[in-house]
Amino acid sequence: MEQAPSSPMLKFGPYLVDLAAGEVRKNGSLIRLQEKPLRVLALLAERQGQLVTREELKKRLWPEDTFVDFETGLNTAVSKLRDALSDSAETPRYIETIPRRGYRFLVAVEKLGGNCKSVPSSTVVATAIPGTPGLSPGESAAEKSGPPGAAISKAAASSLQGHPENSSSSRAATKPLNWKIIAAASALIAVLATAGYFGYRKFWNGRPDSAVSIAVLPFTNLTGDSTKEYLSDGVTEEMITSLARTEGGQLHVIARTSAMSYKLSHETVKQICGELGVRYALEGSVQSEGEHLRVTAQLIRCEDQLHVWADTYDGDSGQILKFESNLTDSVAQTLSLKLLTGKKPEYVPKNSVAHDAYLQGRYYLSLRSKEGFENALQSFGTALSEDSHYARAYAELAVTYNLMGQYNWISTNQAHGQGKAAALQAVEADPDLADAHAAVGFNKWFYEWDSAGAERELLQAIQLEPSNVDAHHWYAMVLMTSGRIDNAEKEMRIALALDPKALILRTNLGWVHYMGRQYPLAIQELQSVARDNPSFLTAHYKLWWTYSVTGDFPRAWEELKTIVHVISTQENEKRILLTYEKEGYAASLHALSTSSGTTYTGSMVDAARCMNFAGDKAEALKFLQIAMKRHEGWMIFVESDPAFDLLRSEPEFSSMLQDLHAVSAQTH
Repeated sequence: MEQAPSSPMLKFGPYLVDLAAGEVRKNGSLIRLQEKPLRVLALLAERQGQLVTREELKKRLWPEDTFVDFETGLNTAVSKLRDALSDSAETPRYIETIPRRGYRFLVAVEKLGGNCKSVPSSTVVATAIPGTPGLSPGESAAEKSGPPGAAISKAAASSLQGHPENSSSSRAATKPLNWKIIAAASALIAVLATAGYFGYRKFWNGRPDSAVSIAVLPFTNLTGDSTKEYLSDGVTEEMITSLARTEGGQLHVIARTSAMSYKLSHETVKQICGELGVRYALEGSVQSEGEHLRVTAQLIRCEDQLHVWADTYDGDSGQILKFESNLTDSVAQTLSLKLLTGKKPEYVPKNSVAHDAYLQGRYYLSLRSKEGFENALQSFGTALSEDSHYARAYAELAVTYNLMGQYNWISTNQAHGQGKAAALQAVEADPDLADAHAAVGFNKWFYEWDSAGAERELLQAIQLEPSNVDAHHWYAMVLMTSGRIDNAEKEMRIALALDPKALILRTNLGWVHYMGRQYPLAIQELQSVARDNPSFLTAHYKLWWTYSVTGDFPRAWEELKTIVHVISTQENEKRILLTYEKEGYAASLHALSTSSGTTYTGSMVDAARCMNFAGDKAEALKFLQIAMKRHEGWMIFVESDPAFDLLRSEPEFSSMLQDLHAVSAQTH
């Protein structure tokens, strides 16, 4: 009789199979299984993920002269095997029937004492992270003891590289398919956020207080349809968001802005890891053809490019929800884990339309343009009309209103009222959502001038989600406008550690230096941003302010010229340039502050700052009074801004600051 073609011990899920002893145990309890079912199990497990035909089973496990008995014998053996594994043909968890052809074993198998094969199939192929603490030179990861591990298969590795699908077929995919793609990605998120984190803890020399760093690189859109770019971006963002919420910040996840900066990059993973200072990178792709989906993700250890984790969904889009449940349970069992205890399950939107609209809104919001903000408002509105309990959509809607008011694209009253209402609805829908508290904090700070209330909300957001970049960023701004410059710098550097490529964070670090009168440091930081991205206008604004405050008017004018070129019409730009040539810097500032031919409306505080640089106290105070009457958010900066040092001896300015403090006190 042919011996079972497997190693003596097999492990999958809660089951341990001792082929030599002919025993199957579930969580230590013995399950009796006859010889034929046990040998069928051994062969299927050896070929896990692959089709094993009935003919092959017959040739290998039944003598050729018993063909009549084979059909009945095989059916009986598989039935007994399913009974032993608490499996069923209708909803298979371990053994899938391929009609008229054979069977396929669905879950990853560990061969104790050797490596497992891992082959993608119509379900998930998950390779657990091998433990590698203290790996000796020349010792492979597979040889080192640790959590249950498996080597990534060639087929899975090939699938992770991806190949563009036929574009006409891909474009035939409908909106519901978009949801299914994201649902598949969400399953990967749940697994990676859970299994990945615990695996990293094993990697990190067993020190629970050591944060492990990871960058989620932009998922590649392989649908063949550029209009679905927001889907692959959405997958990337959701993975970042989910991973960032694991275990109180023990997993250090690079934030979206820095990750997405590599979307069109040709740099290697190792180069990117070096730039971001992370130990692991997660990358993947989204593909679709009709109702067939493939969503892949792989985790790479940066130092040696080892692929330590891989997940693939490859199959019928209609099985996504079942896939999500089976995948999560399977990986948790394989790694002997409990799924993130003490954490409230992530809210699942009621339907695909709501989630699809939310993802589109996030995409538009990230553009940070007037048109992008307007489209974001519409998309988040659609999401909330479909699901009025969608806390994340409320939070992002609040952020959109908050920023539109800050950019002066809507009125202060509208931004304050609508932003506050949306943020409070987000908190009501999910009191534990960090983004909701961060949005409330921003609204309190910028529109209500309530620094103390803003600080409470932002600290709560940070406590709920220590790696929330927006919360750290906005808290740094609150500290800056409260005069706590050293603390503001520390908080901004925390945000930068999470999102090191974010131009706005680098710029605002320079702004902190400016507000702290550390002008050489401010110039150094701001110049580095302007060099890296000459079109990033915010850095030029802050450089203009810094040069003006320090009296370096030639350089201030060069920065102002850059700004005017972007925000003005050609006719207005020509007028301002001519004014400078004929009358000098101060006159050109007057021309700018009274200009109506700009695409950037600015604020009265901006105009006052401009007049102060021109040495015109009366005009500066006039603009500040208008800003105060309009309750402009930018008034929160006035007390600390060096641009207004010229006015500090003016009684009218002191009275204005007292009024600002009084308004702030009323909001407590």
